[in-house]
Amino acid sequence: CRQFISQTDFRYSKLGRKKRDAIILGIIKRIDLGEFTQAGKEGKPRWEKGWSENLQNFISKGYDLAELVPKYVRPNQVLRLDHDYVMPLEANFELNFFTVLRLWLFKKYLKEFDEIYEFACGPGYNLPLIAKLFPEKKLYGLDWVEAAVEIVNLIRKKHGINATGYLFDMFSPDYSLEMAESSAVMTIGGLEQLGKNHQAFVRFLIEKAPGLCIHVEPICELYDENNLVDYLAIKFHKTRNYLADFLITLQRLETENKIEMIRTQRMYFGSLY
Repeated sequence: CRQFISQTDFRYSKLGRKKRDAIILGIIKRIDLGEFTQAGKEGKPRWEKGWSENLQNFISKGYDLAELVPKYVRPNQVLRLDHDYVMPLEANFELNFFTVLRLWLFKKYLKEFDEIYEFACGPGYNLPLIAKLFPEKKLYGLDWVEAAVEIVNLIRKKHGINATGYLFDMFSPDYSLEMAESSAVMTIGGLEQLGKNHQAFVRFLIEKAPGLCIHVEPICELYDENNLVDYLAIKFHKTRNYLADFLITLQRLETENKIEMIRTQRMYFGSLY
């Protein structure tokens, strides 16, 4: 992590009042005009289109791993940082930030596990990074879109990474999937599409009992509704019908001694919305 940080430009500037006001007004207008699509089962065609684009670009660019970055990670964008809006100097600040986060997360929590399952893996851009850190581990990328599964299998074929793709729908989990105690599960921005319908997947994980579950997800319960930037993020989150009550569910399960929560941490960083 330190080497990557030292080689990367993480400078940024806070927005002036006029620019900040324009950003806030733009967010409010888009929400009020209903310009945003909603998460849920009905949104699957959008993800089929998106991951198919990543697949075609991956193939046409000679299986370049840089083509696996999801298109919603955009360069040169205003971002949220520490309850405010900022403009990075480096075009790929957001991607670089998440690279640091992933390096730290994977090194800290995945070392002791033999098998890693990433659910809602999308174009699989997390898997090569894990493989670089731990080439001996067995990796599995699971998604409800065929193109995503094909990408993971192409990563294995073209880059020699020990990763296998599987078709898996978190709305209707496949209990034939077996996971050993020496396995870890992770989701990174994948649960948001479930909205309030996360219970089936949570029950599946409890039944399968992997050694560890890591979830890097938007959690409204961690936002401060008395802060303007957070309040707008909450409104956007609810407008999109993103993941709801997930943390509450986990806290209840912990009181019932069904799970143990190791750590809950907010990042204070995110994309514009």
